[in-house]
Amino acid sequence: MNWKSLWTERSEDVNALKKQLQSEGFDAYQWTGRPGGAYLNYIHAQDEVVCVLSGTADVEVGDAQGTAEPGDRIDVPANTYHSLTVTSDEPLVVLTGMRHSL
Repeated sequence: MNWKSLWTERSEDVNALKKQLQSEGFDAYQWTGRPGGAYLNYIHAQDEVVCVLSGTADVEVGDAQGTAEPGDRIDVPANTYHSLTVTSDEPLVVLTGMRHSL
């Protein structure tokens, strides 16, 4: 499963990123996770996307594991368990969204 990619190329414009996610069918909103916070074993009926704006986290998507840092995009397919643990001393700030129901 290829779950991690980069959302930044040359622009770090959050409004442009939000518009991009909306054009892909996601309801995008900003979310902040506290340092040391663990958000474990979530599952959703829709696809989810998480774009890291600042901070870092350890991430699991299905059986895959890795680290997420600013500029990373995490795509979580519908009905896939996923976990996120904030590893930075600063809050993890992300633009995230769930895909619209069809």
